[in-house]
Amino acid sequence: MDEFYDQETLSKVQDTQAKILRDVLGVCERHVIDTFIIFGSALGVVRHHGFIPWDDDIDIGIFREDLPRFERAVKEELGDKYEFLTCETNLNYACTVTHLQKKGTKFVSRDVKNCDYIPGINIDIFIYDHLADGYLARKRQFFVTWFLGRLLFLSGKGTPFIPYQGIKKKVAEFICSMVRIGLKILHITPLKIYRRFQKESQRYNKRNTKYYSAFETPKPWLNAMKKSDVYPMKKMPFRDFYVYIPKNTDQLLTRIFGDYMQLPPEDKRVNHRPCLIDFGEGGQ
Repeated sequence: MDEFYDQETLSKVQDTQAKILRDVLGVCERHVIDTFIIFGSALGVVRHHGFIPWDDDIDIGIFREDLPRFERAVKEELGDKYEFLTCETNLNYACTVTHLQKKGTKFVSRDVKNCDYIPGINIDIFIYDHLADGYLARKRQFFVTWFLGRLLFLSGKGTPFIPYQGIKKKVAEFICSMVRIGLKILHITPLKIYRRFQKESQRYNKRNTKYYSAFETPKPWLNAMKKSDVYPMKKMPFRDFYVYIPKNTDQLLTRIFGDYMQLPPEDKRVNHRPCLIDFGEGGQ
């Protein structure tokens, strides 16, 4: 497959992901579980009333306290069609983000083409945990979760994206290779790092701090928010159905993207660069 999708394939991926989202929202509505659309997907909702035209993922957020009910309800009602992908469910997976993927499908990006697992077409689930109140404690929590997230990826076989050229890129590639060798010698598995990441993300969950953050993101300080920033959530159209976004979505998107209503230049319109897509039996 080429570096970028043909429009027919991209539309088919988006249709499949929209169906996953619609099924999940139906379960959440029946069980009174709050989920909300965030990050680039929220930008798509606000600017396009659906996907960003070239995008190929859906990001939803959920508070940690709602996660057990969410997982149980999805497994009970949708377990025949979908499955969760985490380091706990697949020991070869090396990423902090929880995926809910459609069984029988394949969606392999260039970043994970050499890995020992085959992900399916999915939506991303970001879990909001309590953020430390103190300035130094907060900086520490941000750094440790960020570091563990990068270390987790290097503990697997994925290909890290290095945004440099020339000697800088070669140096970065060398450092990544040395880290990987060190992790292998020390028998540090993705699961061990993931559990440490989870412990650090949830460190302040019993202290009822003011702010929350999703630590799976590369820059978790950009998505920090209070529950009063989320509620009351806004109901917005997404294609031919409705979704919810946080009340403060405008501030959140501005913080992450700047002038988010302005379309980026074509060379900045990126997606997951798939090298293998299989829609499974029945196509969708």
